[in-house]
Amino acid sequence: MKPNYITIMVRDIEKSLNFYCSLISLKPIKELNPPQGKIVFLADRHGDTMLELIQFEQTEKVTSTGMVFSFIADKPLTELKEQAQAMRYHTSDILSEPPKPAHFTVTDPDGLIIEISED
Repeated sequence: MKPNYITIMVRDIEKSLNFYCSLISLKPIKELNPPQGKIVFLADRHGDTMLELIQFEQTEKVTSTGMVFSFIADKPLTELKEQAQAMRYHTSDILSEPPKPAHFTVTDPDGLIIEISED
């Protein structure tokens, strides 16, 4: 079995779309506009990574502790870290602690910790 998609109940779908499309390189593949709000499905270029972002006004929003979403970088880590900082997101230092690949973390618009690592 493989994961289908991960749903995130976001506070501001436009901010979340900007983060995941600009920094994580996901692309919108499907958009739904039900009466209660908006739903956007995102995927990588191979369709392997799937996120579902939902913004419904009367729905509890995502909160998390002790959870990290990890993505493999499609550009050099230094470039992605600089891009995240230019977008005004908080980042960690780039860590290199073998056997784990080099990586850094960034906090998304809803406070989720996103790890970006080398392949």
